[in-house]
Amino acid sequence: MTHHRTRLIASLCLLANCHAAAAMTVRADGDTRLTLRGTVTGPISSGSKAEGTLFRAHYLRLRRPLRLDDGAACGGQTLDRLALNQEGMARYQGRTVTVEARVFCQENRTGTYHLADIEIR
Repeated sequence: MTHHRTRLIASLCLLANCHAAAAMTVRADGDTRLTLRGTVTGPISSGSKAEGTLFRAHYLRLRRPLRLDDGAACGGQTLDRLALNQEGMARYQGRTVTVEARVFCQENRTGTYHLADIEIR
């Protein structure tokens, strides 16, 4: 009976367009490449210039939350946007793009995952 309920709930969720966060294990050395689709937003600033933690970047807003886990400094996090750590992202602001990039933990500034070595497709 439990199996049938689980299948029924999963089917109803699909019909209602429910989305669970996709899970992705990333390497702690920052050498994992991902291909993601989303809308470029920003720029957004965080941190403090006086403390040397100021960070300003455009972001890739994802269509669905993404769960990343490096098993190290950043640990498991479910994100709906990722910082684009690269110059020239302003020209894509407001556009939906496919990005191939390296995901890494920006431990010393934001304590979350960022994208670098970005290729827009």
